[in-house]
Amino acid sequence: MQESILSKLEASRRELLDLGLRNPLLNYRLPVSRGVHIDQEKSANVYEVLVKQGKAMTFLPKPGNKETKEKAVAPDDNTAGMLDDPNAFLKEEVLVTPPAAVDAGLPKEEQKEGSTALPETVVYDTRLQTTEAAAALQNRLLNTYYAARTSLEEQGVNILFLTLGMLQWYEKDNTKEARQAPLILIPVSLERSSARERFRLRYTGSDVEMNLSLQTKIKTDFGIVLPDMPETDEISINDYLQEIADAIYGMPKWEVKMDTVELGFFSFGKLMLYHDLDSENWPDDEQPAVHPVLQSLFGAGFSEGESRVSDETFIDTETNAHEMHQVVDADGSQLLAMLAVQEGKNLVIQGPPGTGKSQTITNLIANAIGEGKKVLFVAEKMAALEVVKRRLDTIQLGDACLELHSHKANKKELHQELRRTLELGKPAIMQLQQEVALLHEYRRELNDYCLAVNSPVGKSGLTPQQLMGYLLHLKEAAGDLILPRISIPDIENWDASNMQRAENMANRITARLAETGMPSALLFWGSQLTILSPSEQEKLIPLMQKTVEIIKNLQHESAMIAAQVGMPMPLNKKDTMDLSYVVQVASVRPDLTGVNIPNVLWLQRKEDVKELLQTGKRLAQIHQVYDSILIPEAWEQNVLEIRQNLLAYGEKWFRFAIGDYNRSNRQLAALCRNGAPGDAAAKLACVDAIMEAKRLDKQVQDYENLAKDLFGQRWQKGLSNWSELEAISNYLSDVHRQVSIGSCDKVIFSYLEKNEPVATARQYLDTLLKYLQLHGAAIEQIVTATAFNEQIRYKEITPLLQRAYEDQIVLMESWMAGLPEIHLMISWNNLAASAINEGLESLIDAVVYWPEAQKGLTPALQKTWYEYLYEQALLKHAALRKFERASHESSVKQFVKLDTLNLQYNRARAALKHYDGIPPLDAGGQVNVLRTEFNKKARHMPIRKLMQVAGLAVQAIKPVFMMSPLSIANFLPRGSLQFDLVIFDEASQVRPVDALGALLRGKQLVVVGDSKQMPPGSFFDSLLKETDDEENITADMPSILGMCDAQGAPQRMLRWHYRSRHESLITLSNQEFYENKLVIFPSPGASHKMGLIYHHLKDTVYDRGKTRTNPQEANAITEAVIRHAKEHPDLSLGVVAFSTAQMQAIQESLEAARKKLPEVESFFKAHPHEPFFVKNLENVQGDERDVIYISIGYGRTADGSVSLAFGPLNNEGGEKRLNVLITRAKQRCEVFTNLSADDIDLNRTDSEGVKALKNFLYFAQHGQLFTPSANGLPARVPFEQEVAKHLEAAGYTVHKQVGSKGIFIDLAISDPEHPGRYFIGIVCDGEGYNTARSARDRDRLRQQVLEDMGWNLYHVWSTDWFRHPAREIKRLLAAVEQAKKNEVIAEEEPEADEDFTMVREEEDMTMPELPLYETAILPMEISTKELHAHGLDKLRSWLEKIVAIESPVHTEEVARRLIEAAGVARVGSRIRETLKQAITSAEESGSIVVKEPFLWDAKMEVPVLRSRANMPAASRKLMYIAPEEMTVAIEKVVRDAVAITEEAVIPLVSKALGFTRATEELKAELAGAIKAAIGAGVIIQDDEWLKTN
Repeated sequence: MQESILSKLEASRRELLDLGLRNPLLNYRLPVSRGVHIDQEKSANVYEVLVKQGKAMTFLPKPGNKETKEKAVAPDDNTAGMLDDPNAFLKEEVLVTPPAAVDAGLPKEEQKEGSTALPETVVYDTRLQTTEAAAALQNRLLNTYYAARTSLEEQGVNILFLTLGMLQWYEKDNTKEARQAPLILIPVSLERSSARERFRLRYTGSDVEMNLSLQTKIKTDFGIVLPDMPETDEISINDYLQEIADAIYGMPKWEVKMDTVELGFFSFGKLMLYHDLDSENWPDDEQPAVHPVLQSLFGAGFSEGESRVSDETFIDTETNAHEMHQVVDADGSQLLAMLAVQEGKNLVIQGPPGTGKSQTITNLIANAIGEGKKVLFVAEKMAALEVVKRRLDTIQLGDACLELHSHKANKKELHQELRRTLELGKPAIMQLQQEVALLHEYRRELNDYCLAVNSPVGKSGLTPQQLMGYLLHLKEAAGDLILPRISIPDIENWDASNMQRAENMANRITARLAETGMPSALLFWGSQLTILSPSEQEKLIPLMQKTVEIIKNLQHESAMIAAQVGMPMPLNKKDTMDLSYVVQVASVRPDLTGVNIPNVLWLQRKEDVKELLQTGKRLAQIHQVYDSILIPEAWEQNVLEIRQNLLAYGEKWFRFAIGDYNRSNRQLAALCRNGAPGDAAAKLACVDAIMEAKRLDKQVQDYENLAKDLFGQRWQKGLSNWSELEAISNYLSDVHRQVSIGSCDKVIFSYLEKNEPVATARQYLDTLLKYLQLHGAAIEQIVTATAFNEQIRYKEITPLLQRAYEDQIVLMESWMAGLPEIHLMISWNNLAASAINEGLESLIDAVVYWPEAQKGLTPALQKTWYEYLYEQALLKHAALRKFERASHESSVKQFVKLDTLNLQYNRARAALKHYDGIPPLDAGGQVNVLRTEFNKKARHMPIRKLMQVAGLAVQAIKPVFMMSPLSIANFLPRGSLQFDLVIFDEASQVRPVDALGALLRGKQLVVVGDSKQMPPGSFFDSLLKETDDEENITADMPSILGMCDAQGAPQRMLRWHYRSRHESLITLSNQEFYENKLVIFPSPGASHKMGLIYHHLKDTVYDRGKTRTNPQEANAITEAVIRHAKEHPDLSLGVVAFSTAQMQAIQESLEAARKKLPEVESFFKAHPHEPFFVKNLENVQGDERDVIYISIGYGRTADGSVSLAFGPLNNEGGEKRLNVLITRAKQRCEVFTNLSADDIDLNRTDSEGVKALKNFLYFAQHGQLFTPSANGLPARVPFEQEVAKHLEAAGYTVHKQVGSKGIFIDLAISDPEHPGRYFIGIVCDGEGYNTARSARDRDRLRQQVLEDMGWNLYHVWSTDWFRHPAREIKRLLAAVEQAKKNEVIAEEEPEADEDFTMVREEEDMTMPELPLYETAILPMEISTKELHAHGLDKLRSWLEKIVAIESPVHTEEVARRLIEAAGVARVGSRIRETLKQAITSAEESGSIVVKEPFLWDAKMEVPVLRSRANMPAASRKLMYIAPEEMTVAIEKVVRDAVAITEEAVIPLVSKALGFTRATEELKAELAGAIKAAIGAGVIIQDDEWLKTN
């Protein structure tokens, strides 16, 4: 692959080798309109005046007659008269100077005719004689002046030279046609202070050059080596020209013309680039073929992939952007580019017009400075470098930058700048660091709120801000209508699709309600039929008729029976059932004759009656058993004593002997009919029966009155029929119970007293049950036939069967009468079923009984959904709960303040890093080379040589080099310097071959440009060609930007457009070229005209056949320029013509006008950073002005025809030229032409450039795009719409979404008195607020840019508005009124330098003194006895103290400290043994580390470098210094010196260690230490130089 890369590299180099005869350095011919031939002047004299004496020279036109030179008045006298006096050019000063040694022998005849000098002197006048008449000379100088100025602006290279001497030579195969090649080139500049002043020629101070192209050509073709230009400052022109003459001696017809002098444009930059890319001259370890970037460009492409940070990344939380050194404002797209560079990627940064490329580059450079990196910033256009340098100077980081653009490469100024930088103090950052400490907290707070208010809730797709807007709208739209909250069981599982389905269903329901009304009011409400065939419908009428008949029969029979029973007529089934129950109860009654039926005691004393009846029944049972055994009188007797004696003696065997027993036995026998029973048990049973009967009888007597009241005549005391009484009691107590609980009507008592036969009651019951059964069956049939859901219709209160008979009859009759309406119910049921199937039964439930459902259902559903979501948002986001407007706005202000202050902090951080890398002035090595150069008065080495021998030191002082490709080849020797980062600006205009030298010197490549703008041009060639623009059909050349793009380099696009103060200035370009991706800030309007303005000069004529200009259009431009200079001198201005011819016509017209109007000259000197210019289409890229005038020039000719030839615009890529042209203006762009869009017939051309021109003219004429762009407005901005509605209600004209995508102002109120102007913009916290990718974009930069454009902005916070709408509406209206009263549209002011001053400490930039070696002081105790007599612990503690202070320390030095403290003269064997034991003990305890023969403190990792200058000679030996400390000394010396030879390192290391002189032995030992340091990788060997890694 390397061979392939080398072959491609060589092919690229061949593009640079310009040794053909079109090169004016080899074949010079005076161009038609530029350059001046100097006549009758001596080269040596011109050199003396121009270079040595530094005098300005003027030009003398060819005289119309034989005037002689007169002694001139002072140059500034009577200059106005020069305009009208053709002989004014003759008036010039004459310098009379003693003859120089070199010219002493000049013959008298070679002195100028008319010279007044004495023979022994040489006359050096400042007039350069020419062969041109005054007018022609003036035109040539004017064209040369503008071309030279443009050359500097375009390529940063001064290619205007005054040449001395000319070689006339011939080609090998052409000895007839002589070629002219200049020999000595003096870089010069043309100057004038105003249009009324003469042009002056000055030497620029750059190196006087020889003709390198000629030297190469002659050597290549003829083998002749032309001598190099002497490096001395004192050059003898004649001697050098004579050397050349000697070198070519013998070549036939060749001649050195000593005094041929020409003013023209020359460049041998390509030749320098050619030599620079010669692989053979690069170091082996830096061969181009192995360079990674070159391999990517010429090989398989870039393979590193895109950045890890995407366009959608939220910068504050997902990147480390806050750690970078952002020193000027950077929007989100710029930060993403910075982050990609931070990742170490080679990167293409696409920067459309006005998107802050220089701002981004400034940040990239500052960040690299802050990271200690070396940067090579490359641009061909001087303006591109200067704007970045100016930005860095403004923030005081320009100190780290070295401008080595070709025309600024002045040795003296370079030395002064390096010396000044070395003397800078240390930046102070502590205070700034403390002040920005809270920035992160404020940033997090603002981000939290923005995230909270704009994060979709759940899966709804709706943000809290939108929810608040919707809820506010619903509340106002509902008015007095109360919107219920619909119960949605699974609402927590809903997402946007669920809600959409629900809304669709709600809309269907609403539509159905419009036809049917409230569902519960439907005639057939309750029917659940979903289908009804005609046949089934026909069966319903007979069924309903039959049902009505049955109901009426039931009514009749119930009424009759009720009358018999004594009950009211039953109205419903319940009443009939109650009646049936009464007759049912009556049908089972016992004989109740004589019984008190209604007496409540049947129930109240039910238990007493029960006990009475049980007692009676028991008493009857006893009498039934014992009446046959006992006599009647027995029941009255007291038999207790008898029972006692029977119990006591009845079982005794001797009972017959006991009198009491015998007596009791006799008494019992007397009471029995047949004597007492035989056994004791029987006797005892009789006695017990008598006693029980007596007791029961008493109980019966106790209930006597109760029995009489209830049973009446049926009560016969003991003779009562207890079973009958019990049946009567059970029946009546149950009846009374049922009456009491309501299950039976109390009429039952009266009916029972009637004592109707039981059979009659049974007949009643049968009749009622029969009709009830028929009724139930009929109703069931109706319910079934109609699928009637009684619970739905009657809400589970009274089903149809139980409802009043009249209601049933009415319902049936109404159903029969309105049977077709059943289909309304059916359609509703089908809709309800659909809703239920979709899980939306709650919608059906909500509308059934809601009269306002038709207009309230959908809003109620939305309200329910939105409120639920908003509640969830509140629960999730504390920022929403805590939000309060005043506090939030205070936080915004604090953030803005701290974020701005953070820029200053980052500047100080970067400056501190730069300061830390600056070597001390006395560091030695390459720094010493610089110091030597600083102290020279003259004979400074050339810059290229300085870079060769001291480039690393220069790079340490100035880590950022700002250069052009040519200056790189000129000033940076191959392999001398390497850069961590190479940045190209305006890379679309840099040819790959021009860029190779720069990228070969770097590790990482960043290419900044715009592939939609100008491709590389050939500006220098255009200065020499004589063809018109229309003949230029050369296709665009590839660029380094295009090549990186084609090879797959990662890309970032800058999107925020800052330049245009009116959106019309960028709208067309945004659509035509950038797919509407740019973020464009809208304009609030201004008091003067802004935007794109079209001047149709229909009476002007394009002179296609002759001058190829439109003179009247040029005059119109001139008038506009003069008018601008008078009316708007504060606004910078530029004029751009489509062709070179039209540009020159404008220049000439304007020149004439300026001479007549001296009062406007001040304007043409104003705006030093944006001076007035007149340029053509090819060289305006990179420029911007407040106002741009465009002169199309081409157009309708005198015969009315329109040619579609527009010069370079017709070429491939012509549309890119137009893109550049129409995006140069900041405030206003005015187009002057005799064409309209309709004049351009696209059927006659395929040129994309012409097509773009037609669209541009159409836009300029009509103010709208030929093809309207689709800037779709956000569909859901409910909150903003709510705010707008209130403003409109207050009578304001509100424009929504003002601006373009990405930077919409939500609402803007237009000024009715000034259409197109807005007196206030209203920004909400919704979608537009949330599109920003960082808090800085959102809360500072956008507002800052908009306010700078003149916007008066007011923030409306949705959260506060939602909570307190009335209060916030009032506040908003007050702000609007205030803005209306105080409306002032801010005019743009010149950008003020930022108010920032870097605080630096006063510093001595010489190398700081190293700390002296500190020796340990031991206590007196050590001398009280011999060392070995001290305990081991004591000795170890003293040892540890020595090591702690002197680590690393040699064991001999430790022993010396101990014996000196102990007062011992020498170290004996016993002392050594004792010391050895102490060392072992300390090592075992972990307090010291032994690295024989040095002892280290265990905590020390890297030794401290110490000077031993204070130590006695015995201790000042290299053997006593640890190798590690020597390595530290070596590393420090090399690092401070940046690059240094080994020979120079040794004395500096020796001095650092404290040695007064370096002996040969010391040098040898240090040389070994240096080799060890190289082997360890602490320092590296690069040829003769030692460097640090």
